[in-house]
Amino acid sequence: MSAPATQTFTVIGLRMDIDLSELLIAAVLPGPVADDVVCLRSSEDEFTRWAMEFDATDADAAAASAYAHCQNDPDWD
Repeated sequence: MSAPATQTFTVIGLRMDIDLSELLIAAVLPGPVADDVVCLRSSEDEFTRWAMEFDATDADAAAASAYAHCQNDPDWD
């Protein structure tokens, strides 16, 4: 059995301004479209929009990678 193919997903979410390690995932889109998402560095009622691309086998794996990324690197990316 071969390994599942990876593809690029764009994870879009909200990061809490008081704790950037927290990510609330809003969507996982197929393809590299993070550059098309407007990310703001200013607060939107205690949240900041966030988007990043991840290579994964499926949308759930991409979401898990995004959450782990924010947990391990809570600085703004």
